[in-house]
Amino acid sequence: ILVIKEVEYCIKNLNKWTKPQKAKVPWQLLPASAKIYPEPLGVVLIIGSWNYPFQLVITPLIGAIAAGNCTIIKPSELAPHTSSVISKLIAKYFQPEYITVIEGGVETSQKLLSEKFDHIFFTGGTAVAKIIMEAAAKHLTPVTLELGGKNPCIVDTDIHITHTARRITWGKFINAGQTCLAPDYLLVHTNIKKNLISAIQKCIQEFYGNNPAI
Repeated sequence: ILVIKEVEYCIKNLNKWTKPQKAKVPWQLLPASAKIYPEPLGVVLIIGSWNYPFQLVITPLIGAIAAGNCTIIKPSELAPHTSSVISKLIAKYFQPEYITVIEGGVETSQKLLSEKFDHIFFTGGTAVAKIIMEAAAKHLTPVTLELGGKNPCIVDTDIHITHTARRITWGKFINAGQTCLAPDYLLVHTNIKKNLISAIQKCIQEFYGNNPAI
């Protein structure tokens, strides 16, 4: 659904985005006039993640297409079936010199990063992001990094214990817990700590049974 919404949003706004925009001219240059013309950056590298292996590759691809760029996609090797589907779909509908998929592991990513791109988009963790930024800096390549963070839940006493426990449990375990927005830790008032932990334990059992690991 999110991918479809992204396509619809781009189609709706594409004419406005690509339309030349009037720009102010310093008085020293009057009576001149000026416009800003949007232009493609060139070749974009998209390195996808494994927790949402389709969405987090196709969504930035839609933006790259809307901006008129050529794209190389490197799906996550940790989601091989999705990677294969993406590769087949792209090869079926796009010319390889326009959009292409390169599958492989860490060595493949390293070889790609040794090349010069006009923009790099990466979704993942901070450790790999540092490597990507270092590689991009050698060519002064701009990067877009969508990285996971530490997400606290602050729980005060003025709450509904059951509702809070259910929401925290749902947020933590959505997509098997592999979501950048999943709560990582709780900051809880000591007066309700024991009751909240008990309520969360009950929710986990209710949602996932006696053995949540399965």
